Amino acid sequence: MVTVFVLAGGKSSRMGVDKAFMNGGVERIRSIALECGAKRVITLCGAVERSQSFQGEVWPDPIGVRSLMDVLAWAMGQVSGRIQLIPCDAFSLEAGGMRVLLDSEGGVPIDLNGRRQPLLSSCPEGFIIKDQSSISSMFSTLPSLDLGELAGQMENFNSPRVEPLSLIHI
Repeated sequence: MVTVFVLAGGKSSRMGVDKAFMNGGVERIRSIALECGAKRVITLCGAVERSQSFQGEVWPDPIGVRSLMDVLAWAMGQVSGRIQLIPCDAFSLEAGGMRVLLDSEGGVPIDLNGRRQPLLSSCPEGFIIKDQSSISSMFSTLPSLDLGELAGQMENFNSPRVEPLSLIHI
């Protein structure tokens, strides 16, 4: 069984618009994951006030967490089986890329620029986080996944584009 965690708890301050609702947002990612065979999709929404903003299974951050690393370590400890992380700003991710991630034996995909994308990590059953000092270090023991022509789908967007409003799904 694969559980997908959709990461939607950020404030999107660099974007100027909440990324969780851009380009179809969390709902688009959730739909793709279910279409591709994920058995469970959980949106990690951040503050409890955001819980009502999303459909399906939604988890707010537990009291006392201070970082994304804390949230991920906590959430991953709550489920068994394989885990797939997908950030809400994976705007280029489509069904083909999702299927490859869900079918992988575990790893961190490489984007078109040759960078590892740890927020798209595929964690095999029994994966243990050994270093929680940064997002990269949490998944450093996982192999890199070269997805070839699908590498363009393995990116997230952390800064505004020339026309960021064109990504907003109305």
